[in-house]
Amino acid sequence: MAILLQSNHIFDTESKTTFAGFLLIEGNRIVDRGTIDQIPQNLPVDTQHIHVQNQMIIPGLIDAHVHFYLSALLHQGALTHVTGLTEEAIAAQVPAIPIKHGWKIGIGWFSSDFGQQVYPTKASIDRYCKDVPVMLIAGDAHSIWLNSSAIKALGITPETLPVGISGEALMENNRLTGCFLEAIAIHYLAEVLHVFQPESPTAFLDYMKQLNQYGITTIGDVALTGESWDDLVYPALYDKTAASATVRAVFYPAMREDTALLQEYYQHYRSEKVQMGGVKQFFDGVTSTHTAFLKESYETPYFPGDVGMPLIDVAQMRRLILSANQRDWPMRIHTIGDKAIQQALLFYQESAACQPLSSGKYNTLEHLEVMDATDLPLVAQQQLVLSVQPSHLLVGWETLEEEVGEIRAQQMFPFRSFLQQGATLAFGTDTPVVIDVTPLDSIYFAVSRSEKSGQPTGGLMPTEKMAVAEALYAHTAGAAKALSRQDIGGLEVGQLADICILSENILPLSPEALLKVKVAATIFDGQFVYQAE
Repeated sequence: MAILLQSNHIFDTESKTTFAGFLLIEGNRIVDRGTIDQIPQNLPVDTQHIHVQNQMIIPGLIDAHVHFYLSALLHQGALTHVTGLTEEAIAAQVPAIPIKHGWKIGIGWFSSDFGQQVYPTKASIDRYCKDVPVMLIAGDAHSIWLNSSAIKALGITPETLPVGISGEALMENNRLTGCFLEAIAIHYLAEVLHVFQPESPTAFLDYMKQLNQYGITTIGDVALTGESWDDLVYPALYDKTAASATVRAVFYPAMREDTALLQEYYQHYRSEKVQMGGVKQFFDGVTSTHTAFLKESYETPYFPGDVGMPLIDVAQMRRLILSANQRDWPMRIHTIGDKAIQQALLFYQESAACQPLSSGKYNTLEHLEVMDATDLPLVAQQQLVLSVQPSHLLVGWETLEEEVGEIRAQQMFPFRSFLQQGATLAFGTDTPVVIDVTPLDSIYFAVSRSEKSGQPTGGLMPTEKMAVAEALYAHTAGAAKALSRQDIGGLEVGQLADICILSENILPLSPEALLKVKVAATIFDGQFVYQAE
């Protein structure tokens, strides 16, 4: 059965405006579109004609940057969200965390909330829960915090720590404190979460239905680590759910020196629903633990000359970029600090000059938080997309100056400046680094640069505010480019019929009015997968 969708406000991604018109869907594709006076007159009698009046038709929303396995487990209840501004406040929530497969697992704490160079210890959890293993994952997913029982269950000693990967097991008097950073943290996180895989197909499908309620029809699932034995990207689980999936998955495993398994993935996963889109790596960490790689010392250095660090040797990162692009694999690189950003941009520039990707494929930089304004011209590369998360702008915004200093803080998250340089932006959430943030929320954050409460007044770095149409483009066509997909992200003839219907036209709305907009319906692969009551 064909579907004729008609609206007074259909979003055109090329002009970033709306028009009154129609879309004709047959099977899982858009086969015709046009203005009201161009509606075909000789359609089959069983064509379903749906006129949504002043509701807005947009492409299915794309979350370009997620960690799907963790997010699905959180949605399922295997992980529990914890929040608080002190170590004690977080530890006090442990008794309420349910036991799953013998573990209590929470996520959501930030060490920067406890103070500069203040890390939690096993002792605080032990006071509340000594006999059950507990793992608390940092909100930025770059650290974990274990109690004594968890350390014992995992068999962790200073002698058994993984070698050859970045990160740190924090010690005090030559004894493990219970806090682990970066790749070493993910090494143990993956070991604990591995047991949930048999039940994950159901969790995947349930979580996809939740994303449909947000208007999401495609996600970019990116590796949580570039070095650990397990990057928490599991294409086999997508295979098991593909027949019933209501969200497309484009996944990015960690780029390795040994590419044999990656080549198998790339050849096997090429369907419209499940694709390996390329590969992922991590140049640095995060500012909250001083693992983001900066040009100049941190505002409150942990030691003289503290500029953070590259998680991967600079020369090795260059080699991995060139190797990936030589195979025509788009590369996505986590870059938070200005030194990591600058170096990655220069490497991409070099790679594009000697071995450009095929037409329609794009490398991306992820996050780009501490941006040196002098490097802005480097973002205007033809086969580069800047994958950013507007919600990150408001995560711990009160401590930005304390972490990186006033001057650098004022240059962070320069979305408007990126656009002025001619860069393409893609929006994502980085879930579960943020919890239950929708694309409509992301658009609000990019337009207002403030929390939903209106704080900070006037917005954070207000000169970097974006227009609604620009933000919507970043969550649709821009995000599709980040995934190197030409068959989604727009409403053009021939594209897959992934469509979101909003309660009203959002382009003329104020930031405050954006918060009242709802997703009225979501169409995936030509079928309604969500309709609001």
